[in-house]
Amino acid sequence: MKPWQVLYSRVLVDRRPWLRLIEQNVQLANGHVIEGYLLAETREYAMTFALTEKGRVPLVRQYKHGVNGPSYDLPAGYLDAGEEPLACAQRELLEETGYVADRVAWRHLISAVLDTNRGNACAHLFLARGAHQVATPQLDDTEDLVTQFLAPAEIVAMVRSGEINSIASVTCVMLAQDALNEEGHHAQP
Repeated sequence: MKPWQVLYSRVLVDRRPWLRLIEQNVQLANGHVIEGYLLAETREYAMTFALTEKGRVPLVRQYKHGVNGPSYDLPAGYLDAGEEPLACAQRELLEETGYVADRVAWRHLISAVLDTNRGNACAHLFLARGAHQVATPQLDDTEDLVTQFLAPAEIVAMVRSGEINSIASVTCVMLAQDALNEEGHHAQP
């Protein structure tokens, strides 16, 4: 497949590092022209399904302005400039929950593009096993969250019921369940 030819491009909004919105006129391989095509450059983030030594998984609940209400998510956060996804996942797990897992206990599940129509930013999803508490959570000024620890089967049930509905959390939960099942753990009820 041939890439589209960009005929015109301009930045509409530049609020880096959070969002950069670009408008383009593009010509498809068949000659058709699309005017005003929008691209959105957003930050990448890392998320972790962390199975503790006691077989529980931290789940955070916090207000999300995009959905104008509370949302359940696995511990996650934006990558800092130059930060590797695994380092971000480890940092965010510690900051949001006070938990860590040994480096060898981490498994990269997938780096999934968030919206292939609008950009190439990824959610980097991880499974960590043997997580244990070493500190109290250290939230930043923008975070107001409650953490609860649930059995993997309870979290899977929350996904299936739609109670957990962010695409990254749903994907991370289900891929982590698959990985745990492969290892002989059983997350399904």
